[in-house]
Formats: sequence, structure tokens, C-alpha cells
Amino acid sequence: MTRLAGKVLCVDDEPGIVRSLQWLLQKQFEVLTATSGAEALELVKQHDFDVVISDQRMPTMTGVEVLREVRKLSPRTMRILLTGYSDMQAIVRSVNESEVFRFINKPWNIAELPKVVAQAITIAKTQPVEAPAPEISEDAPIIANGERILVIDDDPEMGRAVSDLVGASAKVSFTRNLADAVGILNSEQVSVIVSETRVGTIDATRLVRLMKSKHPEIVTVMLTAESDADTITTLINQGQIYRFVPKPIRTGYLKLVLQSALRKHSALASDPALTFRHTVEATSAGAMESLISDVQLAAPQAETAAAAKSGGFMASLGAGFRRIFGAG
Repeated sequence: MTRLAGKVLCVDDEPGIVRSLQWLLQKQFEVLTATSGAEALELVKQHDFDVVISDQRMPTMTGVEVLREVRKLSPRTMRILLTGYSDMQAIVRSVNESEVFRFINKPWNIAELPKVVAQAITIAKTQPVEAPAPEISEDAPIIANGERILVIDDDPEMGRAVSDLVGASAKVSFTRNLADAVGILNSEQVSVIVSETRVGTIDATRLVRLMKSKHPEIVTVMLTAESDADTITTLINQGQIYRFVPKPIRTGYLKLVLQSALRKHSALASDPALTFRHTVEATSAGAMESLISDVQLAAPQAETAAAAKSGGFMASLGAGFRRIFGAG
């Protein structure tokens, strides 16, 4: 069998696991293995890997810590985190520190994992790498060029907090329902979305996932007081969220996240090829229609209640979704 031109490093402290990964992937790729974080980083210094797959729970150095260092040592290398545990803290850190491409649960699907690795290798080899961003201080003012930030949250204080932090450097739109969010996305050029995972009775992560699949240049920051590991895993794989901010929110950290998100959007907008490094899994068939239905049902209870009672509003809402997502 012809081996694809791709080099993969598999990291796990259990020798049996790395042997299994090597057996599965060496049919298509060149595969090296390591049984510790330190060994893995030495190999990264010696080889030009396209993909590093690391288990999370390892002694001395966790998978997130390994992938964070891989990101520094080899920015073009795509990073995949592997774990058999629903470790909420690890999942959040995999977003905020390592910017992982995919989060894979054990036991992995032997048919799907090689496909994910092949996709990551193609991206690593063909797509440009964003230049490292300079360090940001909590004391430094947010610098922007009038970009628009859309805040979606039940709590108006969140909209005010974002407005206070960005000042006049960026525009902020705030809404407490997804119907209004769709209207804003249709009428304004949004650079960053800051959203709760659940708005009212609706799972807002579905909107974020659909947006990323059609508008990868929009940078998403998710907020929540919940600890739902499955939700965050899905947001990594299907939404490529940029940062995850647990509530209660520390103002200084939110400021850093907003500045970083605005810089990220600027980089993606100026070089669209960079968006391929944030390619998402396909959303399920009917995802948009399901979300439209739920938003329409919730609309009469929202701030748009008066307008929502008319059939015209319902038709307009559906048309708004289709304009955003390019559906017929």
C-alpha cells in the first residue's frame, strides 16, 4: 500500500495505546510514538510533524500541556487531544491554551480517526500558519478598528460589561434572544460573537456551529456557568470556538479574550486561507431547520413578541437564517 506523505506523532503513557494507534495509522501515514510528554517534545524538536495526537491523562505532563508546547515549537502542526474521561477543565484548557483541532473520545472509531488525521495532515501541509500574536496585558487598552461584537446572553450586564471594556474602539450589539441575533447577523458585519451556551430555552451552540461552518472568519467566544463536557467537545469539533469563558467571569480575563478574539478575526479576514485550519465537522442534516423551528416557537416570549405574532415575522426569520447560511 502506498503510504501518504504525512508524519504523525502519537503520545500516551500506556504503551498498549500507542501501539494500537500506530497499528491503525501506519497503514496510511508515517507514525512515531512517545510514552511521555518530555519524550514527545524532544521528538517535535527533531522532526517536522504534520499532526500530534496526545492523550490527556498522563503523569508529569498532561496532554493539554504537551499540545500547548507543540503549538509553540511547531505552529503548523495540527493538534488532536485524546481522552477517555469527561474532564471539563481539560476540555476548556484544550480550547484556551492549545487551540486543538479535534477532541477525540476513547475508544476511538477505527474508521473515522484515520479520516480526521488525513484531513489534519492536508491542512498542515497546504494551509498557511498565522503569525504569533504578541503578548497582551490586562492593563493595556483594547485596540480595534470599529469591528462589531455581538453579545448573546440572558443577562444585560454581560452586554454592558463588553461595551465598557471595548469602549469606542469597537461596536457592541446585545440581544437576549436568537431571533434578534439573526436579524443583527443579517444587517451588520459581525467580527466576534460572545454567547452563552443557552439563551432562554434554546441551545445557542447550534447557531454558533452553523455560523462557523458558513462564516469561518467570525470568531466565537462561549460563556457558561454549566459544566457540560459533551457540549464543549461538540463546540470544539463542530464550532471551532476560539475561547471558552466559565462564569462567573473575571473582568481582566474577559478583556484579554476580547482583544485576542479581535486580533484573530483581523488575521482571518486579511488572509482567508487561514480559516482552513479551523475547518469544522459537518453539522447534521436538518440542523438549520430544527433551529429555525425552536427560535420561532420561542419568539413570542422574546423581546420581539409583538412582531413575532405575525406570520410575516416567521417568514422573515426563516429567510434571515437562509441568507446567513446560504440555503435556498
